[in-house]
Amino acid sequence: MPGVRPAAGWMTGLLIVWLVGAPMLFVVALSCSFRLPDTEAKDPVRGGWFLLACAVLLVVAPLAATLIGVAGRRRIYASVCAVLTLGGLVLGGLMTPVALDEIGVVRRPPPPAPTPTISQCVERSGGDTRCPGG
Repeated sequence: MPGVRPAAGWMTGLLIVWLVGAPMLFVVALSCSFRLPDTEAKDPVRGGWFLLACAVLLVVAPLAATLIGVAGRRRIYASVCAVLTLGGLVLGGLMTPVALDEIGVVRRPPPPAPTPTISQCVERSGGDTRCPGG
C-alpha cells in the first residue's frame, strides 16, 4: 500500500499547522483587539483579520486532513480529524461574527435612544387637571 504513508504524513503536517497556527493567530488577534474600559484597542481591524484567519484555519486544516485520511484509507485517523473539524466549526462559528464586526463588514445596530423623562406636568385646556398637586 504505497499511498498509506504519505497520507499519514500530510495529515500529521496539517494537524501540526492547525495545532500551532490557530492558537498563534488567536493570540495575535487578541493582542491587536484587546481593550480595557479606559483605553482603545491597538488595531481592531488588523485583529479582526487575524481572528477571521484563525476561524478559517480551525475548520480548513482538520477538514483537509479528514479528506486526505479518507482518500488514504486511514479510517481512525480520518475519524479523529472529522471530530476536530466539528470542534473547529463550532469555535470558528463563534469567532466569525466578532471578527466580521471588528473588520467592519457587519456592524451591530446602535443602542436605542433613551426615552426622555418628563419632569413637569403640562395642563391642557378642556379637562380636569391630572397633574400632581393641582
